[in-house]
Amino acid sequence: AAGEVGELLGLIDNADVTRRFDGYTDRAATEKKILRDVAAEGDLYFSTGDLVRQDAEGFVYFVDRIGDTFRWKGENVSTAEVAEILSAAPGVSESTVYGVS
Repeated sequence: AAGEVGELLGLIDNADVTRRFDGYTDRAATEKKILRDVAAEGDLYFSTGDLVRQDAEGFVYFVDRIGDTFRWKGENVSTAEVAEILSAAPGVSESTVYGVS
């Protein structure tokens, strides 16, 4: 429904070059991204990890990322990677990083 936030999913159809998903080099990572039987039995969708909302006119807007990443200046930033770098600084024994808007 218009205004609701949900995850953006991509239909996988390997018979259609514009909808194929060859996956990652890591088979387990590939399987984690594939959702099965979403709208109909036997269908496949790619889980993007992006939260979006659609307005009443059908335009789709990016809202946030699922998990421990956030968007900053158009880039996906891993909070775990930032925390690791900050924790390596002199005098810092532990850090916690999260995105805010």
